[in-house]
Amino acid sequence: MAMTTRPGNQRTDTRSLLGFRRQPGRLALFVFRLPLPLYRVGLGWLFLGRTFLVLTHVGRTTGQPHATAAMVLAENKATGEAVICSVWGARADWIRNLRAGPALRVQIGRESFVPQHRFLSDEEAFAVGVEFRRRHPWRVRLIQRVLGVDLHSDAAMRDYFSTRPFVGLRPVEPLGSTQERR
Repeated sequence: MAMTTRPGNQRTDTRSLLGFRRQPGRLALFVFRLPLPLYRVGLGWLFLGRTFLVLTHVGRTTGQPHATAAMVLAENKATGEAVICSVWGARADWIRNLRAGPALRVQIGRESFVPQHRFLSDEEAFAVGVEFRRRHPWRVRLIQRVLGVDLHSDAAMRDYFSTRPFVGLRPVEPLGSTQERR
């Protein structure tokens, strides 16, 4: 366990809450994967609202569909675009799958749609992060503890987000036209 000594011999634990920094631990994986079974049994909207979405994408090597749950950092009600981030970085399988091909489906709340996706620029990602920090300070504190990162300053946030892809997912067709409503 990493420890630091502060003036006055105060020792503090510098590890993150769950003991990992770059890769998810078992408890984190359980928590992050919890939305999937809730959505599969039709309870995602009830327990998670629009906080998480489930993204279904095609495996780049297997060609098989895979589902990933992600926290929604921003949502544009006018366009239906939801923005998510890969906290594990650009090498996460779902990011690599989206770079290789299109997403198949997004479930958010009671809605389900065929998405088009785009990767946000660094400036767009930073703006989303700043707004998320302003609107959800307790979630940011939890994320900082779980991931062992500092997102208090704009500089730290810009540095962290520069290595984490942000993805915008919006309906190919406007919701309510031919899209499925659940």
